[in-house]
Amino acid sequence: MTITVSLNSLGLLKALDVVTSARMEALRNRETETKLVSVNVGAPTAPTVSARPTGQDRVVDVLV
Repeated sequence: MTITVSLNSLGLLKALDVVTSARMEALRNRETETKLVSVNVGAPTAPTVSARPTGQDRVVDVLV
């Protein structure tokens, strides 16, 4: 099961990476129509030394 989160909750650098990756993937697939895609951004990490993911995976919906 996944949780849909807003792009704003990821932080500026991660949000730019998500949008750029989605656009590059659309270009590689030669998609010309505007399309809504879900990008998996992983689970939040615990503030520990090992920084292991905790909880459910998170996805962001991006219009590319």
